[in-house]
Amino acid sequence: MKQQKHFLMSSKKLTALGMMLLFGLVNQSYAQENPHKQKDLNCDGCHVSGSWQRIRFNHDKTKFPLRHRHREVDCQSCHNIEDFREISANCFSCHEDVHQAKMSGDCEKCHSFQGWEIFNVEEIHSNTRFPMMGRHTLVDCESCHQTQQQGDFAMLTTDCITCHQQEYLAVENPNHVSNSFSTQCQDCHEMNDWQPAFLANHDPFFPIFSGEHDGVWSDCTECHSNQATFTDFTCLICHEHRQSKMDEEHQGISGYAYESTACLSCHPDGSKGDFVDHDNLFFPIFSGTHQGSWQECLECHTNPADRKQFTCLDCHEHRQTEMDATHAGIPGYLYASTQCFFCHPNGEKGEFGHEAYFPIAKGPHDLSCIECHVDVTNAKVFECILCHEHNQTKMDEKHKEVQDYFFQSTACYDCHPNGKS
Repeated sequence: MKQQKHFLMSSKKLTALGMMLLFGLVNQSYAQENPHKQKDLNCDGCHVSGSWQRIRFNHDKTKFPLRHRHREVDCQSCHNIEDFREISANCFSCHEDVHQAKMSGDCEKCHSFQGWEIFNVEEIHSNTRFPMMGRHTLVDCESCHQTQQQGDFAMLTTDCITCHQQEYLAVENPNHVSNSFSTQCQDCHEMNDWQPAFLANHDPFFPIFSGEHDGVWSDCTECHSNQATFTDFTCLICHEHRQSKMDEEHQGISGYAYESTACLSCHPDGSKGDFVDHDNLFFPIFSGTHQGSWQECLECHTNPADRKQFTCLDCHEHRQTEMDATHAGIPGYLYASTQCFFCHPNGEKGEFGHEAYFPIAKGPHDLSCIECHVDVTNAKVFECILCHEHNQTKMDEKHKEVQDYFFQSTACYDCHPNGKS
């Protein structure tokens, strides 16, 4: 009995001792140090009672809502557990810049929260000097950005030839090198494909996208039959001209030849029947008072065998008696087409603006035209010596101190352009 009693008393002491030890451990756990040195929220603002490891914090209420891949990241990957307030929204605070600061600090310009490898190439390129269009949208990034593996996507140039030099050198039909084609691929090609290829700015050379040739051709070879050089061209095959017909139609045309370069010289814009340089070289018929008042060359050039001959009288139905009266007192007047042209070189009515060349309206030079212009067929020829009745010996004496003097009308004009002594 004594032994049994002693055993019971020992068991109670052990139980009491175990309970004391258990409560001591529990109290010690409750008294452990809080890992968050600084915090603005109560514990239940982030943790749940079931387990400290379960977090229920709503990041959407902050300035940095968690989207896509960021939802999978552990809090301590971004935050300092001692003070959750020490945090930056800058990507570089958490992520290494593999581009080595060459692509600016705004990662979201190219990347999204879905993952580094997911990005919209067309949208990214829309904000660069090289928007993605046509076939370029199908090209792998590394094909152009050859330093991509080093994290460098910068491109020093957007010139096509940088990527397409081999295509430029290899093409044979037509040979781009022998034809000295521009290395600006966009001059002829579009981004959808290499073919079809047209020189978009061809019109300054010859209008094929406007005027009479717009829509009447489908391939360069219709005019440029020599693929070795595009400086060669033909007009004759395309228009199916018959030489006998063209010879007859161009009879008397100065410089006419049944040859493509001759066609271009008189029809530089491909229009029919208009000698477009007539205004600048000879007489304004596409501008001024004669614009739209004629139908064909024969109205003025009545001799088709010689276009240098012309008449003003037939076209204007001038009556000599009326013209004689109108020009009464006009120095040098003659009822002849060459004389009409002499005083009206632009076809304008009114006075001949001689003052721009030499003053004749006032002073001692108020003379008839023929007194100075002895050659009625060429107004550029003039004489000072006959009019002033200069005696060469007298003029030589008077000008003996004048450097480069000589007894000639053009020399007179050089030193006396306004007729003054």
